[in-house]
Amino acid sequence: MKILVIQLARLGDIYMTWPALRALRRTYPSAEIHLLTRPRFDGAVEGLDVLDQHHSLKVSTILSPLVQEEPDLETAVERLNAAVEELRENEFDWIINLTFSPVSSYLTKAISAARTQVSGYSRFSDGTLHLPDEMSAYFYAQIGAEKSNRVHLADFFAALLNLEYVESDWGSPNIKLSSQLHLPSRYVVLHVGASEAQKSLQADHWSQALKVYHSQFANLPLVLVGANDEQEIATNIQRSLPSHHIVNLVGKTQIRDLFQILAGADLLIGCDSAPIHMASLTDTPTFNVSIGKVNFWETGPKASLGFIYRVDSLENLNAHHLGSVLCQTLNSELNAELWVRSAGLVSYCQASGPDQDFAWGLVQALYLGGAFPLADKMEIIEGATRLNEMNEIAASQISLIPTRGLSSIGPILDRIEEAIQSVGQLVPELGPLVRWYQAEKIRIGPSDLPSLCQQAQRVHERFAKYLQAYVLTDEMKEESHGEI
Repeated sequence: MKILVIQLARLGDIYMTWPALRALRRTYPSAEIHLLTRPRFDGAVEGLDVLDQHHSLKVSTILSPLVQEEPDLETAVERLNAAVEELRENEFDWIINLTFSPVSSYLTKAISAARTQVSGYSRFSDGTLHLPDEMSAYFYAQIGAEKSNRVHLADFFAALLNLEYVESDWGSPNIKLSSQLHLPSRYVVLHVGASEAQKSLQADHWSQALKVYHSQFANLPLVLVGANDEQEIATNIQRSLPSHHIVNLVGKTQIRDLFQILAGADLLIGCDSAPIHMASLTDTPTFNVSIGKVNFWETGPKASLGFIYRVDSLENLNAHHLGSVLCQTLNSELNAELWVRSAGLVSYCQASGPDQDFAWGLVQALYLGGAFPLADKMEIIEGATRLNEMNEIAASQISLIPTRGLSSIGPILDRIEEAIQSVGQLVPELGPLVRWYQAEKIRIGPSDLPSLCQQAQRVHERFAKYLQAYVLTDEMKEESHGEI
């Protein structure tokens, strides 16, 4: 069997893919496993010894004719077709798209043959999005910023492949330092940047927090790591602390060096970034500062000792308090604010106690066989009732399509879809259910009109079944006259 895994996202996503690739090799030892990444992130494949072949999709080369003074569409198309054909010639038996992006879905479709099994996003013959499996539908509906998913991406990848991890899937690669870096005997690593600017702290934030750290751990040096473009941040941090306390390696290491640097550290401190996921492979204790719209449930540290310090925005960050919580953690004192690594489907729990969240409970009911959570707001009941009314209208209108035609019914259905979307936005607790419905409608592929109507009716029937847990009874309607 010949397998292609597509991972066109960033460094951190590739490292989160390592356990899945190792589990794939362990489960299919005789398979020929290929991995497709972007050239910019090829360094994240070094040390991954379970691959038979690594491909790079040279996106910049393909698109460069389009960004010159006189765009050359023909050349760009020729280069794209050549890249696709080169991959297609491998005649893959199974293509696993772990990128979950529109571009990757078109690429997956282009590379696939008629007999190819596909997992992850693809496209139907008419070019519309194809969600070929339940996990793809789950990703589309529930994973991403400001959504309710609490399953880590690494665990999601395993579920997509129908595999279970073992401890060796999370092992560190056998990579030696490419240069002499003269590390202290004991140290803490600080990654000064992040995968995106809005996910990172500024130099003065780090400086304030680290002054608190230095007041208690003056004998435990800090090793700063980061990319070339993060050197200014590191320099400003270094100026704020005694020079003997800092080993500044920002811009002085290769990505491969980080594995050994992390493996020897007492702790990694950092925001959302690739080192967080590399530390999961070295099982280095990790203190993750999670900012803004970052969904730590999906991309937090998977090291055995993982701690997440959550802040809604940089404006609300108290750097001195951050330093105090960091010191408590190093002293083995668990601050109640921290989210900590735990076992099971959900990778984190809050030290202060169980977290109740209606939307996540609804996700579990829809996908994992859990009980539907109790509605604790009247808005949820009212919103579900509105959705149920619109769902009934939509189902009745679909039944009229065979006699009245799609051209007359279509505009009505479009307005209903807009109204359903609006309820999901106005009552965010019901968002998971609305997004489930929308994903199931997308999964209906191109077909003849009677078949399309039949499949759509089945989706509306399931939608109605789920809504029944929350719709208003006649007695409740008499008591409530509120507006959503």
